[in-house]
Amino acid sequence: MYIEGIYNDAMIVNSNWHVLQVDSVPGDVQISEFVKKVELKVRLVRVGSIQITELAGMKAILLNMQSDVIWNVLIEVVAALGYAEGSIKRQWLVDAAEISCISSYPTTAMLFIGLFSGSFSKYMPLLILDKVSVLSDLPLTLTCLLSDPNWEGIAGQFTSALWSSTERLYGWVTGTYLGREAPGEQEINPSENLSALSLLHIMHTACFYLKKYLPLEKQIRLADMIITPSL
Repeated sequence: MYIEGIYNDAMIVNSNWHVLQVDSVPGDVQISEFVKKVELKVRLVRVGSIQITELAGMKAILLNMQSDVIWNVLIEVVAALGYAEGSIKRQWLVDAAEISCISSYPTTAMLFIGLFSGSFSKYMPLLILDKVSVLSDLPLTLTCLLSDPNWEGIAGQFTSALWSSTERLYGWVTGTYLGREAPGEQEINPSENLSALSLLHIMHTACFYLKKYLPLEKQIRLADMIITPSL
């Protein structure tokens, strides 16, 4: 069955991930402290006092927080990554896609991916107008980035994770994924309800643009995934 394919893919992708466990979102006071800590480290990275690798340990929490809380921090982290080596940048992109597959807040990971891929565009100042613009531009900015020879090496791994995340969200929106979570996966937070369908459209479009990096079986499932405004 179609939904069984979703679950099996999640299991397979999950077994190969570098980031297997998404940390639980802390309480309100802890969130405030965490945000301050990230902001401080980002500033230190940008002035050269610490290495960008100091932010890696915060990645799982950062991308498993509600986007309204962490939006400004995401912008700062993406700016800091501009100083990183290519291999570190590529790992952040792959990890973000993989974390989105098990996070309670997939919107946050997609916003990071949108900001990150947009940062390589000469139109970057125009892209970061708001969260809606960043997400709507994601399919194009992401496709442009992964078509670069320096990034094609991770295109297959990234697209596989993006596809698994898309199927997971599709199953959640349609109510067919409940109880089939992979090990380490958290339930999608109900606060994602309002944006879930529009996010699904965006992720599906991105997968369509990147379908050449998917095996034939998944390309067929992508074509079979029907998404309507009233889904």
